[in-house]
Amino acid sequence: MAKAEQPDNEAYEPIQGTVGSIPNEPPSNGFPSHDEIRMAANEQLQWNLKRKALNDQIGTFRKGLKLKGFALKKLDEEVRKLEWTPDELKKDLAERDHYAEAMAQPIGTQLELYGTDATPDPVREQLKWRQIGVRHGYAGKGWANEPPENCPPDCIQSYGEGHEEGQGMVRRAFQTRLEQANATAAAARAQSDDGKTDIEDAANDDGAASDEAA
Repeated sequence: MAKAEQPDNEAYEPIQGTVGSIPNEPPSNGFPSHDEIRMAANEQLQWNLKRKALNDQIGTFRKGLKLKGFALKKLDEEVRKLEWTPDELKKDLAERDHYAEAMAQPIGTQLELYGTDATPDPVREQLKWRQIGVRHGYAGKGWANEPPENCPPDCIQSYGEGHEEGQGMVRRAFQTRLEQANATAAAARAQSDDGKTDIEDAANDDGAASDEAA
């Protein structure tokens, strides 16, 4: 019996690789070379470590500010606005006041409606409960004549007035939306009626032409 021939190792392609099983890169394919990718990954790792260290330092700094009583969101907002133009700042202030007015919140000198340094404490408490009433009324929470259990007796009227104001804001908003919807529907019907009239006129004209031809 013939002995099976052993494969000739030299007949096989040599194993491709630079270190162990890492393959050599193929001929040019338009991609970055393998070595370029490896170096980029190494550098990215180093930058990631630097970024983490910097973020840790920033976090420590901001914790210190918070302990000192800083409002970090407000601070961030003001720092961000340093990049704005005067027109962008004016627009932001105008939008802020516009939205505040929509929610019946005082702006500018109207802030005195919330009290001043000379406002007695009982009046401050009434102002606070009036604003709570506005918020509850707008959200549809509770009733004007049924204030929360913790509402002081001398603030019940203030709460009720605020609640009614909040409810009124919602009613006006719904009324405006309803009027707009009705106006849109009426315009659509009118346009539809005009289209029907044009079709009927065209049909009548065609009929008259046929009669004349006959």
